[in-house]
Amino acid sequence: MNSSIRPGILLIGNYPPPFGGAPKHLEDLVPHLVGRGWDVHVLSGGTSGIHRGQGFTVYKDARSTLPRRLGTAGFLARAAIRRRGGPAFGAARMLPLGVWVRTMTRVSLAAEIIAKHDIRVISAYNLLLGAPVGAIAAEMYGLPLVVTNLGEIYSHRAAIDRQLPIIRHIAETATVLTSLTSHCARSYRELGITRAVRVLHYGIDRERFADAAAGEEIRKRFGIPPSSDVVFYLGRLVRDMGLHVLLDGIPSLLARRPATHVLIAGGSGELHEAAKAAVSRWPGRVGLAVDVPEGELASYYAAATLVVAPTIGARACGSLASAEAMAAGKPVVASRIGGIPEYVSDGITGLLVPPGDADALVNAVIALLEDRSRLSEFGRRGRVRVAELFDGERTNAAIEGLFREVTGLR
Repeated sequence: MNSSIRPGILLIGNYPPPFGGAPKHLEDLVPHLVGRGWDVHVLSGGTSGIHRGQGFTVYKDARSTLPRRLGTAGFLARAAIRRRGGPAFGAARMLPLGVWVRTMTRVSLAAEIIAKHDIRVISAYNLLLGAPVGAIAAEMYGLPLVVTNLGEIYSHRAAIDRQLPIIRHIAETATVLTSLTSHCARSYRELGITRAVRVLHYGIDRERFADAAAGEEIRKRFGIPPSSDVVFYLGRLVRDMGLHVLLDGIPSLLARRPATHVLIAGGSGELHEAAKAAVSRWPGRVGLAVDVPEGELASYYAAATLVVAPTIGARACGSLASAEAMAAGKPVVASRIGGIPEYVSDGITGLLVPPGDADALVNAVIALLEDRSRLSEFGRRGRVRVAELFDGERTNAAIEGLFREVTGLR
């Protein structure tokens, strides 16, 4: 064990890049934990090796295939000799072979981290990925385990069913189950699991989005006049995020509001070419920015008149883009699906529309653009809602408080 007086925590989940979702949450949570005196270790996907920050370390397995296999085999042999295992270890034997190998490889890495550091608690994300690794490691070393599901029960049901024995075991034995919205907390019921789930929102840095003048440069970059309205989409360029719904609605929107501009930004995906086609069809009216630097996101929100979040998948536990938009004082038109209604309050901070309905999306956007007092009021109320529910300092403190609770630290 490390002799450091700082208690250790092992987080198992993807760490940026890419940004968005759990990776962005971890990027914000890690420095908070460090500031509160934790020795933070993050076991992430990826192959770029070990990265050390100020008070934390990120581990991404950079070994080639043969060393990885030999290392995992050695770990399993030592575990068998020392009779170090548990029910989760046994339940893992029912995983599909490829999944079992990947899981055990990551367990072997987790074991190395735990052996070298004073780890007091494991926090694992995603029932299909981080949670099995966390459950096995927690049982092997007698550590408390916090498990967070991210909506995968809704979106990956076939894979969930294939791994059901270990997932049921995890849900029944984890020290605490958490989710960032009530919607995703309820997803366990799909599996007949009725155990209580603690809802802990993920927060954002509100001050980062407070500069209303920051959008001027973005408007100049895309040739958008200061007086023109901008409908902004931020998210991966994929169907799950509903980009195709916005693309389908652009002809109607621009025909009915000729001075309006549509700005699309986000990580490249299967709809990248469709978005480029929209730019070509409406030059100067539709703009596209792919893989926007994290440091520019606030400026894009500031350039917007309102933000759309036309997500179509029930997996959406919430909407980071909606929270960031509200922090910037921008109304949101979003899908009434998943956990999004727990972010966007319909008729108060934005409007909710049926998922996949391009006409409803456009009608809601135009209704707000043509009612400036309502537009402004929604923006003001959005700032208040973010301060109450999604303030990063407050939400990170609540999550860190849970870690102290399960470890008995004060």
